Amino acid sequence: MKTNVGKGAFILIVSGLVCKFFGALFRLPLTNIIKLEGIGIFQMVMSLYSLCLVLVSGGVSGALSKLVSSARAKGEYNKIGGYLKTSIIFGIGLSFIIGVIFLLFSRQIASIQGNNNGFVIYMLFIFLLPLGSMIGIFRGIMQGHENMTPTAVSQIIEQIIKFTFGIGLSYVFVKNGIVSGVFGAFLGIIASEILAFVYLLVIIIKKNKIFPHKDNYKKEFFSAVTPLTLSTAVFPLTQAIESIIIIPLLIKSGFSSQVGTIVYGIQTGVVSAILNFPLIISMSVAIALLPRISFLSSQNDIDGQRQIVGGAFSIMWFILVPLIFGIVAICKNLYPLIYPQIMENYLGIAVQLTLFNGISILLTAIMQFLLSILQGKGFFYHGFAFNLIGGIFKIITTIVLVPISSINIFALPVACIVHNSIVCICALIKLGKIVKVNYFEFLLPIIASIIMYLVVSILQSLTSGIISIIVSILVGMIIYFIFALPLLFQYGKELIIKIKMKKQQ
Repeated sequence: MKTNVGKGAFILIVSGLVCKFFGALFRLPLTNIIKLEGIGIFQMVMSLYSLCLVLVSGGVSGALSKLVSSARAKGEYNKIGGYLKTSIIFGIGLSFIIGVIFLLFSRQIASIQGNNNGFVIYMLFIFLLPLGSMIGIFRGIMQGHENMTPTAVSQIIEQIIKFTFGIGLSYVFVKNGIVSGVFGAFLGIIASEILAFVYLLVIIIKKNKIFPHKDNYKKEFFSAVTPLTLSTAVFPLTQAIESIIIIPLLIKSGFSSQVGTIVYGIQTGVVSAILNFPLIISMSVAIALLPRISFLSSQNDIDGQRQIVGGAFSIMWFILVPLIFGIVAICKNLYPLIYPQIMENYLGIAVQLTLFNGISILLTAIMQFLLSILQGKGFFYHGFAFNLIGGIFKIITTIVLVPISSINIFALPVACIVHNSIVCICALIKLGKIVKVNYFEFLLPIIASIIMYLVVSILQSLTSGIISIIVSILVGMIIYFIFALPLLFQYGKELIIKIKMKKQQ
């Protein structure tokens, strides 16, 4: 069966790698400019911004991808313009309301977070949110057509402009203090959003998608966007809550306010930034999978859905697992190279956090994959319910474990594991007929990655420096592919069969 899942996922993975490269380039000098305390402040603001962005665009983008692909499957192309019109009214209206709230109550919000001087940063939300909303809308329309190129290009534009302007402005502004440096970084984000918006607007106009149908199709739109928005908001909401309660909880565990901010910055701004790299793969597969599952679901093609899901997960898992194990294995020598000035006193805690977060990231990837299938099949409220239950247990775990002196900041990755596990189990139960686990394809990458991890860890303990890391990566890749060779042969045979079938057609 000819699908665009592989092509779309490949485009998004490539763009994701480029974006992650520029994201790392942005985060590394930014951390050295505003220091760990500044990164802690940056992440506190970013956690609330991410939540607001999800509210105004996260659910809209996924809903449009689902609705547009479903309309295409049924030949109801006239609905697409109506979806666009309704989403623009909804997105701009909601983003303006939230932006005004942050503008009026910026001092109070900053004070609650224990970041009194950072109130001016929240005032920028009035500009950031409408731009983010429109970008999400345009991406959702194009993804619904299974065209991932505009999303990929706009993401690259965002990262390049954010790096250029964000680093430059933070460097200029930090002379007036750490908070000013963070403010400059967010000004760079505004510049990046403007350029991405202009690019996508041009694409939409060229595709003649900017002229909406006279009908709004409000009922269909809101029946999809409401649970999707609520579902996608759960995780950033828990992060926002964590950003508010984490410092007081860490103080209870024995940390000072400054050290608490620093270790929170390590968890969210250093470790998470490195370990989120493999999630490029799972997120790209999930985005590309959603419209195809929606298309096949609208045609009641169960076999097609099962085939697409199985193939997509196997390839994703084969690449994702060794990446995570590899990052955990080299992190002890990697962190001092990329953060030479700030890791002297906190390397041990960063390495330990990376190990705990590695398990969490594996479960996050599976969760993203399963939620994408739920959304594609129209199980919006199920995804929301599963996420909500997991989110509640995540916050409870955080509140209970962080004040324990022997656990402290390590409660955050543990809480994520709890959240992700609950969502995955519930989703698998709901999707029992669609998701069939091939234990050979599931377990062999894990076994091969564990062997790779042990060898690379030994190499890393014997030497240090950039050469050691490069050699360890190369050796690790060779070991992984040797032990995963049976799967490589299997994938190769399947690819040859598909090529022959296409030639016969």
